[in-house]
Amino acid sequence: MAFVEYVPGMRKGATGRNIALGVVYVLALPILSTLAFVWVPVYVGTNYNGIARDLSSIPGISPDGGVRTGVVVFVYLVIISFGPRIVQWLIGM
Repeated sequence: MAFVEYVPGMRKGATGRNIALGVVYVLALPILSTLAFVWVPVYVGTNYNGIARDLSSIPGISPDGGVRTGVVVFVYLVIISFGPRIVQWLIGM
């Protein structure tokens, strides 16, 4: 299967469209990754598509979702995103 079959919006044989869509994806990446701090905890907290059930093996995440689960996911995101910077800051002290 071609790569374009896996990327939403891309079509086989539409090179111009695929290049334009690739540029849009690259430009939208910083915005979407910033918004991940909002939408990922909301999705897991509301158990959207059973995602909380799938992630329930991670400590603190309930299979039913909920506010506590959303907060735990937010904390995980902050630790994963900023953990290396915090460690560098602590080492540099």
